[in-house]
Amino acid sequence: MQTISATDLKQNSMRLQDALRDDLLVTKRDKPFVVVMDYEKYKHIERYINKIANDETYKAISNLENDKDIQTYNSKKELFDDLGL
Repeated sequence: MQTISATDLKQNSMRLQDALRDDLLVTKRDKPFVVVMDYEKYKHIERYINKIANDETYKAISNLENDKDIQTYNSKKELFDDLGL
């Protein structure tokens, strides 16, 4: 993953094309701010995350049907945080 400061990116927006080859981490005040990536890669990751969320939902339903304790999440963010994503 390449890294560029927000200031440098403002001065040279052509660097956005680098994100087509490799993810681009934009920093602000030397801290991670945003990641720019190829749209198709983003859609692939999004589909994968949704599949994980659906798999967890099916497991929870199965556990409910079998009177087992279940882990529940109030949002995708909670699930992703629990999975370390």
